[in-house]
Amino acid sequence: MPRPQPIKVCRPEPGRARRGVGALLNLGPQSTAWLDSIGITTREQLARLGPIETCRRLRADGRPVSVLMAYAIEGALTGTHWNELSPETKQWLRAEFAAMKHDRHSPRAK
Repeated sequence: MPRPQPIKVCRPEPGRARRGVGALLNLGPQSTAWLDSIGITTREQLARLGPIETCRRLRADGRPVSVLMAYAIEGALTGTHWNELSPETKQWLRAEFAAMKHDRHSPRAK
């Protein structure tokens, strides 16, 4: 299934003084700490890996991630609240996450 195009919703959040990935929409202190534990501290690193490979690395690090983390990362990268991702994007992420969990080849896992 081809990756759907995101719907961009840019909303500034007042008082977001955090830096690095912690400054991105959808990523709070806990997810930021998890990302830091696997060496992801910048938006560029997160974008290079994408949501599925990032989730794979978090799972390998022992983090109990679910598909919601993939939604949060996709939203963070596109400036979209995770709950406002299109149904097509969520479906694509669910399929890719399921494939990753079952250790099948994922086009995003590079």
